[in-house]
Amino acid sequence: MSDEYSIVMYHGEFNKSRCGYCKKENTCNSHGMTAHVMAVNDYQDLIDRGWRRSGTFCYKPTNATTCCPSYTIRCDALNFKLSKSHKKILKRMNKFLRDGIKECGEKESAHDGESDVASEPQMIPPASATKIDISKIVNKLPKGSDRPPSESALKVEPSQAMESGDSLPRSAGQNMSKPPCKKAKVLRLERKQAKMAQREAEGISVQPLAKAPKNVEKSLEDFLGEQPVDGKHKLKIKLVCATSREFLSSVEREYELYQKYQTVIHREPPEDVDEFQSFLQHSPLQLKLNSTSPPKGYGSFHQQYWLDDRLIAVGVIDVLRNCVSSVYLFYDPEFSFLSLGTYSSLREIAFMRELQKSCPELKYYYMGFYIHSCPKMRYKGKLQPSYLLCPEVYTWHLITEDLLKKLDRSKYSRFNEDEQARDKDEFQLRHLESVVCLYDNTIMYFEDYIHLHAGDEERRLTLEYGRLVGSPCSRRILLYKN
Repeated sequence: MSDEYSIVMYHGEFNKSRCGYCKKENTCNSHGMTAHVMAVNDYQDLIDRGWRRSGTFCYKPTNATTCCPSYTIRCDALNFKLSKSHKKILKRMNKFLRDGIKECGEKESAHDGESDVASEPQMIPPASATKIDISKIVNKLPKGSDRPPSESALKVEPSQAMESGDSLPRSAGQNMSKPPCKKAKVLRLERKQAKMAQREAEGISVQPLAKAPKNVEKSLEDFLGEQPVDGKHKLKIKLVCATSREFLSSVEREYELYQKYQTVIHREPPEDVDEFQSFLQHSPLQLKLNSTSPPKGYGSFHQQYWLDDRLIAVGVIDVLRNCVSSVYLFYDPEFSFLSLGTYSSLREIAFMRELQKSCPELKYYYMGFYIHSCPKMRYKGKLQPSYLLCPEVYTWHLITEDLLKKLDRSKYSRFNEDEQARDKDEFQLRHLESVVCLYDNTIMYFEDYIHLHAGDEERRLTLEYGRLVGSPCSRRILLYKN
């Protein structure tokens, strides 16, 4: 057997639990299993079938019956395009690091949290900026703007009316015996054309005029590269493996930050903030480090954001075969004005793109679930281009206006419009016997296990498990039986 293996214990379906999105009681349905250990390749295949981990617990929403259908969403990081709001956030961070000036009126949105990238804050001008001197604005208007004409310009004598062929009316006081003045742009063009004609007449070859290059749009890396070196503050992002000694040396500071975030942003009572270890510290993913892996390997990591010597944010991520998957972000509420949720997502996209230079298979940034029925979670679709996973066929579909309208009409939707399309990894009844199991420290196929423990319930649960994880995973992942 390979050194990379996975062991899971399937628990079945969890019905009528409290929804973390709409907060309703007895409306959330999902299937779950505990991952004792998980190979990164196996987890990649599971999230591509709608699974998601919370610590060592893996769950898959039952989208057809749950109150808030949750669709796996990923961004094509290699073709990611910055929006105007993204550029604003990057510039605001660079300005803060350079000048140390805190811009007022910025507030980070609070989300339910499994991939807590913030929505765009609304700009609220301070009271001191509400009084505006109109004259100062008018005097700064560029030529050709909709600036109101002066009173004298409105008075035009009949003799000054437009003549046939004139592009503009003649101004008052103009000598009518002379032709109207031409615009500077027209004069420059005429001079250029005359000069070219003269050079051609003299037998000198004339190269066509090259068009001026258009402004090259800045990339995400360009903005991040403008971070000041000798500014008021220094921001350092440190990547630590979740199972390393380096992580353990800073885990207390992370926990303090997590407590502050949960109590202030999510308004949880301090006594309820006790799931840090089970939720964020513990991970079933095996660290995979070899000659073809990223420098620090595949597995679970914490990206720590240090402002000078202060820990202000932590992004928990999984680095898998094809993606960087965002698990959670928590930050210091005192720095909400920096929109750290969105800023961290941009940093994670840049991180994935950097890893891709040495690992070509890395292409995507996974943001967890997209919940269209929960408005505060729609911010994830703003990272473009992004795709949603069809819950029936497990194919990816670009987020477009038509797709969003489909979700407006029905919370649960099959995105693949080909009615004949089927899941390529569909688990069928004939695959049941080849499900690989772990029983009494012995690896065996289900057909051998069922002889030892015959029962319809065992058969039903194993068949249900196989259909949820797919045929390839059912033949690789060890299904623990007790």
